[in-house]
Amino acid sequence: MNENNFILQEVIDELVNPDKSLSGPLMKLNYFGRLIKNEELINYTSKEIKGYNPNDDIPQYRKTRPRLQTHIKNRFFDRSVEVPVSMLEEPFNKGLEFLCIYDGIAVIENMENQFRNSNGAKKEFYRPIPLEMLHPIQDVVDKLFPQYGKLYVQSAQTIGNANVFLEANSAVREKLLELVMDIGEKFGFNIEINSFKENNEENNKTINNIMNNIFNSGDGNVINTGDNNQITNSSTITKGDLENLQKKFKELGIEDSDIAEITEIIQNENPNEDQLGEKSKGWIMKIMEKSMDGIGKIAIGASGNLLATIIKGFYGIV
Repeated sequence: MNENNFILQEVIDELVNPDKSLSGPLMKLNYFGRLIKNEELINYTSKEIKGYNPNDDIPQYRKTRPRLQTHIKNRFFDRSVEVPVSMLEEPFNKGLEFLCIYDGIAVIENMENQFRNSNGAKKEFYRPIPLEMLHPIQDVVDKLFPQYGKLYVQSAQTIGNANVFLEANSAVREKLLELVMDIGEKFGFNIEINSFKENNEENNKTINNIMNNIFNSGDGNVINTGDNNQITNSSTITKGDLENLQKKFKELGIEDSDIAEITEIIQNENPNEDQLGEKSKGWIMKIMEKSMDGIGKIAIGASGNLLATIIKGFYGIV
């Protein structure tokens, strides 16, 4: 590889070998971006190599829907419980809707290897909640568990599904391969740099269009935490599909009477923009309380977030 020619086949050879790190192809494409002065290509590859900042537009494949676990305590009660993120007031509910992976690709590959070799251990990772965010969680705890007296939030953490590391690695590899193949079909697989620069602006526009089609296509896959972890951000529920919603709740072990109750609620209650109505939130609170008290056969995967996501899917809220 030199400054006169960029051989795409060298990148392809590394991408199609799953034993090869993605750092090599990303570095090569970053170098190519610098040769042709393509800021979008430089920016994307740099962020995947070094990692993203919290204020960046984070790709969907780097997101997972977390569970919010809270340690609550009083003189007679000391337990870790789950608090539905959807019940938090704005902006806290928005801030905790997704657990994002900001690390560079080398860290992601290392985490993937660790979880692959975890010998059956639960594939989850944790991120502590700052102390200044405990107050809005306290408000929800007060609403959820009044029967236990005043409970005090001691600490909280979000729990993410570690499959996001596997998904991110696979997504980057697949998207880079698609990018390189599309560039090769347009400009050839052995790009002569000086020839490319003769029409640099238009050629870079073409590459940018290819990148936008690949990286901004919005496949929507978001890993969900819990036993029922293949939930997309459309909740696998088509808007207005009442039968599928009831089926999902049935699979989670929710009693028929509770399913009938939420069915009536969602048919008569309209959400407030992208937020569930008060009756829907109250129903989620009741189900979470039953789960906490060990009533019925509610699945462990029936997190408050999952219940809210299914209901939002019925309303068509993304």
